[in-house]
Amino acid sequence: MIGERFIDEEIGQVSSLQILAKAYGEIAAVRMRKTRFSVVANRDFLAELYRVFEDVRASYAKEVSALAKKIGKSPSHVTFLAHNGKTVSVLLSANTGLYGDIIEATFRPFMGEVRQKTSEVTIIGRNGLSLFLAEEPNRPYSYFDLADDRVVATDLVQIIKHIVQYSEIHVFYGRFYSVINQRPEQLKVSAEISLASRTGQPQREYLFEPSLQNILMFFETEIFASLFEQVVRESQLAKFASRVLAMDRADENTRKEIERLTFEKNRFKHRALNKKQLNTLAGLVNWGE
Repeated sequence: MIGERFIDEEIGQVSSLQILAKAYGEIAAVRMRKTRFSVVANRDFLAELYRVFEDVRASYAKEVSALAKKIGKSPSHVTFLAHNGKTVSVLLSANTGLYGDIIEATFRPFMGEVRQKTSEVTIIGRNGLSLFLAEEPNRPYSYFDLADDRVVATDLVQIIKHIVQYSEIHVFYGRFYSVINQRPEQLKVSAEISLASRTGQPQREYLFEPSLQNILMFFETEIFASLFEQVVRESQLAKFASRVLAMDRADENTRKEIERLTFEKNRFKHRALNKKQLNTLAGLVNWGE
């Protein structure tokens, strides 16, 4: 029967999709378990390191403010490396699909900022680039590739070199909270120290060697590189978890579709059998007459 043969082909295709979804889900689960501990454990370390960085910046603001009063000058901002005075909005997306909702969920606040502000745009990942061009085809942007499943140092260096030239950096990425909960987050890093707004005192007092300026120059480059690498790993972990959920839903949907198609196939069989029995009965009646 043509209908039954068509349904058999559909069942075969849906079964293949189910196998594919299970394979993608299992691979994503393995990668998630492999990276989860290191990413989560590194959060506390970098958070504490960033607090130290803020203390050092507060110490420098205190020192510069005291010096400014003596010489009669009052700068509002200070930085140690050359920056272009601009803000950049960075989207960490993916190169491929099947990552569930996390990429689009991250894209929405990114586009919200891009439309409201005059920040320059940097896209990481082909998926994010496609989303961006669909909404802003004429807006200038910078683009970088980055592997979805690993951190390649050479690629990371090129991206960091590009974005550290900006005075204000806003990175939009997906963050892992649990296997069933991944949410978009934003990392904001400012290269300038605002002296006008620093009325508080540093939480700790430090002795600086060789000098406070040299230490801040080191922090300004190395801290950001560490923070950005952590954000990349956070984004990868969130994508793995989101894919596990997406593939689990796909597995369930394909299972239901196979059940529906099997039911339709049985209906065809019963209908054909009933028709055959009616034809046989009609033939017997005609033969008797």
